[in-house]
Amino acid sequence: MAVSLRAIRAVLFEDWDPCSVRDVREAHDEYDSYALQLYGMLRSRASADQLAEYLCRVQTDMMGMEGRRDALLPVAQRLLAIDVSHDEPCQ
Repeated sequence: MAVSLRAIRAVLFEDWDPCSVRDVREAHDEYDSYALQLYGMLRSRASADQLAEYLCRVQTDMMGMEGRRDALLPVAQRLLAIDVSHDEPCQ
């Protein structure tokens, strides 16, 4: 797994984790599909608002949980701090 993708995964577990699976070893792939989507968004230079909106939609539409975009902005800011510019382009 690419370094930047591992960093995204870490943010999802440490700062987001709506399913509270951070400490469940068997669930360490729980957010991988979201990490891949976020990776693509970061590569496309998405804004913090766009990242927070995506995470909010995942929580509300896909997980059936409550979510507020404004509450997810700090998570989005952490994601934006991940440098994906040195990754090789996907083929």
